[in-house]
Amino acid sequence: MTQNGYIEIEISGRKTGLKFNMYAIERMGEIKGVPVSGVRYITALVYGGILGNAYAKQVEPEFTFEDVLEWVDENSGGAFEGSILEKIKDTFINSNVYQHTINRANGEPSEDAKKKMIATP
Repeated sequence: MTQNGYIEIEISGRKTGLKFNMYAIERMGEIKGVPVSGVRYITALVYGGILGNAYAKQVEPEFTFEDVLEWVDENSGGAFEGSILEKIKDTFINSNVYQHTINRANGEPSEDAKKKMIATP
């Protein structure tokens, strides 16, 4: 179900994809008042993923921020472990774009830089 920063979910009976790419990260950063955890963070994460997927496919997003906020509220009442919200978080954390961002923040070289270091005698 998850691969390379992509997961499919169902909102209001309609399936949609979340794609965690650079566009999704950029759009998440534009949402005001987003803390590093909690319902607002998950809402921004889901909405950013929807926007990233729509951008990648060059289509209009099917859901508004309000739709996503309502869906997250409906799905945040139970246990987090094993929930769709945890799966979304895990997909994001395991995405290439997130891993690349973390590596850059930690001062680690990119994969291209590592390859060049290995290839250089």
